[in-house]
Amino acid sequence: MLLKLYRRISPPNRQRIYIIPSRFGFMFAFFLLIMLLGAINYSNSMSHLLVFLLVSLGHTAMLHTHRNIAKIELKHCHAEPVFCGQTATFTVVINNPNQRDFHQIELAHQPNKIISWNPFKRLSGFVYKNHISLVPAQQSVSSTIEITTQQRGYQSLGRLRVSTLFPLGLFNSWTHFNTSARVLVYPQAEGILPLPVATNSGEKIMLSQQKGLDDFSGFQNYRKGDPIHSIAWKAVARDDVLRTKQFSGAHSGQRCLTWNDTAGVGNTEQRLSQLCQWLLISEQTKSSSQLELPNNTIAYGIGEQHLHNCLTALALYHDA
Repeated sequence: MLLKLYRRISPPNRQRIYIIPSRFGFMFAFFLLIMLLGAINYSNSMSHLLVFLLVSLGHTAMLHTHRNIAKIELKHCHAEPVFCGQTATFTVVINNPNQRDFHQIELAHQPNKIISWNPFKRLSGFVYKNHISLVPAQQSVSSTIEITTQQRGYQSLGRLRVSTLFPLGLFNSWTHFNTSARVLVYPQAEGILPLPVATNSGEKIMLSQQKGLDDFSGFQNYRKGDPIHSIAWKAVARDDVLRTKQFSGAHSGQRCLTWNDTAGVGNTEQRLSQLCQWLLISEQTKSSSQLELPNNTIAYGIGEQHLHNCLTALALYHDA
């Protein structure tokens, strides 16, 4: 009977909110106890009044702390692909459907879910924190969470915690979101082998022969693996931002980048890094490239979408 009544009162899919006293809250309670013992010992009515007033203040703070994240929603979480070793930035959008503002919201993520009966242990393991000072009523606010990538493939954000100490810091209230957000991590763009020569109508064309054929079309932010000679050093001297020169015009032929071309480089990861570097240079020089892996082949193409398809194949490659 009680279970049926609870199900009727409690709305479906309601987000659970937890609350415990903070370290300052425990100290506050300890000093209140000392003050109460002193008031009883000396039969001082004003001391009793002060203790009861502070207790009511703490009780009111507990209610406001809980309300500060009640019905909070995780609306969106997304990250753009990055290269291995770089920092992946997740854009997290928090929504406030209430008629009152949220204040002093803290975001943290936990890569590995901890299962334990101990609530203090479940609070640990959150490796990154970010603060949102205000989420206006019936509005959404975006924030970012950064994680360091250590291996290629998909890397998950993990469990997300939204917490608050507002308004007095006496209580810590939080809720959890088990997100499915993940980021695609490309291999590192590095290698020691020279770029295979391009072919055009059956004739080999060296990369150096293409210099001067294209017209300058602008700048692009430097990406790891871009050739050093394409960096706009004069632009760097102006604002200390690395950029590479972009040219438009004739393509620099076609390049077939195969798995066998990287034989002798090292292990699988080093071979994938070499192919990744070649793909970036081919895109930089406007060369149509084809990627041939033992388990996948991507036909000739050029442009950001083709580059993304090739880098995705490298990121998700597994030995047969």
